[in-house]
Amino acid sequence: MEPTLLLSESEISDKTLDPFTFETAKALFDSHGFLKIGNLFPREWIQTLADTFLAKPACDPMKMALSCGAKDHGGRIISIPLAPPFNQSALYANPILLPLMKAFLGSDCILGGLSAVIAFPGGGEQPIHRDFEPLFNEQPFLTAVHAPFAIAVGIPLVDIDEVNGPTKIWSSTHRAVEFDKNKIDQKYERHLLCGPMGSCYFWDYRTYHAEGANRSKQLRPLLYLFYTRCWFRDLKNPDRMLPDAQEIPKEHSSLFLRSESLHKAKEESKIQALFEEERK
Repeated sequence: MEPTLLLSESEISDKTLDPFTFETAKALFDSHGFLKIGNLFPREWIQTLADTFLAKPACDPMKMALSCGAKDHGGRIISIPLAPPFNQSALYANPILLPLMKAFLGSDCILGGLSAVIAFPGGGEQPIHRDFEPLFNEQPFLTAVHAPFAIAVGIPLVDIDEVNGPTKIWSSTHRAVEFDKNKIDQKYERHLLCGPMGSCYFWDYRTYHAEGANRSKQLRPLLYLFYTRCWFRDLKNPDRMLPDAQEIPKEHSSLFLRSESLHKAKEESKIQALFEEERK
């Protein structure tokens, strides 16, 4: 059975999970390594995000096909700047989602990035993978026992069904010390992460998953955020956000500490380069 939550009307209106629901969500995620919330966002708001994103020149299907060619499984990752309408706290600091992220990753967790993963029409399946290699290669058994260090969040920008490329995910593989990818499908239960606009699903970085084939005639965009422990740096997926700190409400500024420090480092680097140029 797929681990799924459906929020009650009171939870939606109060923008908070009932204590029992919160504990259920934690237990399901800990057991399966992923969780789906079927009705986290208003569909109309997600449609606004989708319209804004798909209107970007970078989303022109012909340009994307030319830029990607046949070098991958038929998809592309596009960075999204933290600008309207994507700079709303309802997205990056959602009052229902963020407390769960803090429960899994610590109260000082940070937002690592914001992008969209697009599956092209006719695109093939992605190879099964984890989002990051084991933290301790010399002691792989630790993968099965240590706490999460990063979580990926997927938010469909279209209704996702079995035709247009749902993410395939293998339950409980966040605890797996089996690294033979060919055996994962045989040993663990597979799920297809389908869902309407307004739904959301997230998985532990250790959980095996793969983007499914898009057999439809339309692009399939999936908004993608990842949250990490404050000490973790995902060098495989470099941080893509450098927001203006003035645009972030003070109560959420801690989520962007790394982005702000990177921005400061870049500015200092520019100043140093100018100084060196003047000395010549």
